[in-house]
Amino acid sequence: MANTYYQVYAAELGATAAILGMISAISTIVISLSRIPGGYIADRYGRKKIVVTMTFVIALTYLIYAFAPSWEWILVGAVIANFSLIYQPALLAIRADSVPPEKRGVSFAFMDFLSSLVCLPAPLIAAYLVATYGLIEGMRIVYLTVTILGITAAVIRMFLKETLAKERRESYETVRKIGSDFKREYVNALKFIFKKLPGLAIFYMLFNFAFMGILPFLAYYAIYFLGLSNETWGYIYFLSQIVYLLVLLPVGFFIDKIGRRKMLMTIVGLTVFGALVYGLAPRASGDTVLYVFAGLSMIMVSNVAFFTSASALEADIVPREKRGRTSAVLGLVSSFSAAAGQSLAGVVYEDVSPRFPFFVAVAVLLAAFAIVLLLIREPEKKEL
Repeated sequence: MANTYYQVYAAELGATAAILGMISAISTIVISLSRIPGGYIADRYGRKKIVVTMTFVIALTYLIYAFAPSWEWILVGAVIANFSLIYQPALLAIRADSVPPEKRGVSFAFMDFLSSLVCLPAPLIAAYLVATYGLIEGMRIVYLTVTILGITAAVIRMFLKETLAKERRESYETVRKIGSDFKREYVNALKFIFKKLPGLAIFYMLFNFAFMGILPFLAYYAIYFLGLSNETWGYIYFLSQIVYLLVLLPVGFFIDKIGRRKMLMTIVGLTVFGALVYGLAPRASGDTVLYVFAGLSMIMVSNVAFFTSASALEADIVPREKRGRTSAVLGLVSSFSAAAGQSLAGVVYEDVSPRFPFFVAVAVLLAAFAIVLLLIREPEKKEL
């Protein structure tokens, strides 16, 4: 619900395209930095505690969004919320730990399918609330709902099972010289990435620069530049989610059958198509809705397919005891490149043309395709 109109809500509170890019970039940097201690905690002390605790924190953070009087408070909420995602490496590690190698693609896709199925009516509910109460008041109701549901999710996560073996975990009291240990663990993680995952790291940089660069402006561009109404955007978002759901499970099947590498190349192709169609969409035309629907659908499909494919490939290559830290470092690389893309896109949107960020994304994505083709290989033996 909140994602449907977040960009427009921030704009109504005074945010320009450049400010939206700045908020997204700062948020991305915060989450990337939080992943570093998060990955260490996940591999040293276990996954479950940090996931449960910080889910409660992030749920309460959305009260800031609900009562924000200006865009500056949206920035404050975004910083706190993204720091709270310090639990992300632990959650990704739980996913990877819990699924056998030969079923990772379809299993990850099925997990995402279930959560997305529940979310299917969310854009329609958001559109109804905005149409009934106005954009600002409607979104305040949305964010209050997010808080309640987030607390519920945190309670449910209390029933997660710890997946890091007990003999690998250490208590906070028994660990000494945490600083040197922390540094040593991440130096080892960096060495592992340089040796085993250089192509994947470069691909993450390029893909996230392009994809995350345009993501903060999809609704903003469609409503303020192309001329769609708030209600029309809500309906398009809803229909795009249906396409996303229809594709999600087959994507997981193909990831396991044809391989992660081929799927990554397909994903880049879909993203190029989506960004190109979105950038070329006519303004205030009878075809505008079709262009936006086609572009948004491809972008949403490629997003989930990227996350599922990349997660499966990472899990195949990275040993269980290194997954938290490796995920954190790769996340750091991805996030800094994404932040650069978001900052650049916001400035280019205002100073050059609203269409230009989408064309820049296409050029960078073609480079990402070349990296997959030349540098990424799947392991002969998958890690458990």
